[in-house]
Amino acid sequence: MKVLILSSWYPNIENNVSGIFVKEQAKALIKIGINAVVFFPYDKSLNKNQLIKNYEDGILTYRANTDYLNNSKISRINSVIKSIKLLKRITEENKIDIIHSHVCYSAGFVAAFYKKFYEMPYIITEHMSYIKSYAAKAYNYKLFKYSYFHADKVIFVSEFLCNELIKLGFAFNKEIIGNVVEMPDNNLVSRVRGNNEFNIIFIGLMDITEVKGLQYFIPALSNFIKNHPEYDIKFTLVGDGEKRCTYEELCSELNIREKCNFLGKIPKGNIEALILQNDFLVLPSIKETFGSVLIEAMACGKPVLATKCGGPNEFVNDKVGTLVEPMNIKELENGILYMINNYNNFDFNYIKSYAAENFSYKAIGEKLKSIYLKVLEK
Repeated sequence: MKVLILSSWYPNIENNVSGIFVKEQAKALIKIGINAVVFFPYDKSLNKNQLIKNYEDGILTYRANTDYLNNSKISRINSVIKSIKLLKRITEENKIDIIHSHVCYSAGFVAAFYKKFYEMPYIITEHMSYIKSYAAKAYNYKLFKYSYFHADKVIFVSEFLCNELIKLGFAFNKEIIGNVVEMPDNNLVSRVRGNNEFNIIFIGLMDITEVKGLQYFIPALSNFIKNHPEYDIKFTLVGDGEKRCTYEELCSELNIREKCNFLGKIPKGNIEALILQNDFLVLPSIKETFGSVLIEAMACGKPVLATKCGGPNEFVNDKVGTLVEPMNIKELENGILYMINNYNNFDFNYIKSYAAENFSYKAIGEKLKSIYLKVLEK
């Protein structure tokens, strides 16, 4: 079986974390014996109309820049046409059996039109949380509706996201499968924690949308440190964006700057070791369709503090961490206290096995393989 992964998002030299979960899924498919090829037609680090072909981490990867015109609407139409032409070349060159698109806008559109012209079955995995804003335009809504309806299967990373699209009036043949996470190197060793020492880590973007909720968590942490001076708290923040300076200034204003270590962007290969040097991870998001970083922490045996913001509601339970209300400073402060008071009750081996059983390369890869086979049997 040969699968073409057609993605709207994928890591490139300008952003090495965008769509990283798509790359991880490609690795998962290869790991279980499926021949997976990646096509990313929106790599703006390339020259316009350029197509390159390379093996990247063992994955045959095609990259192109098809979306480059000044007028965004015309550019996207031009991109779809060019992507279909390139897709035909790639599918014939590699004898592809099925297309798996990640994100309907606009890789799913390309797959839908390709099926119309060339009768190639396709699946869409939807990750995007802001479809509602795109679908507000009538022509986009029609494209979404057509692409979802004609897909052989639409996979959602959470029931939360699926229900949002149902409310928008879209119809599809649905499946729920979370993102895949690579299990860590067992040779990596977790830190030895002092009795009243707690290292907390955040990993995520600090962009203008502030969707990750640091504007609420930092004041909550400040309040906790003031109200519980008996604990030695260190907070590590991994990630970058337009709001990083704002958060650094907020930490200074709240007199906790010396407790907070802003590391900026970190290579993905260094993340596991960094997680292991902390005691629990926090993701105080306002909205998440899934929350892969929570699984990355659990895969290292670390419990998590997250918010009831969508995706995390479906897999964070009291055996692996706790959930609190989003955009609520007091709730987040109570969440920190809960994690510390209950820290010794967490079974770290259970947390790690829970992540492996549900989100490892093998677990997710086998689920996808089953779907591909069912689609191709039709």
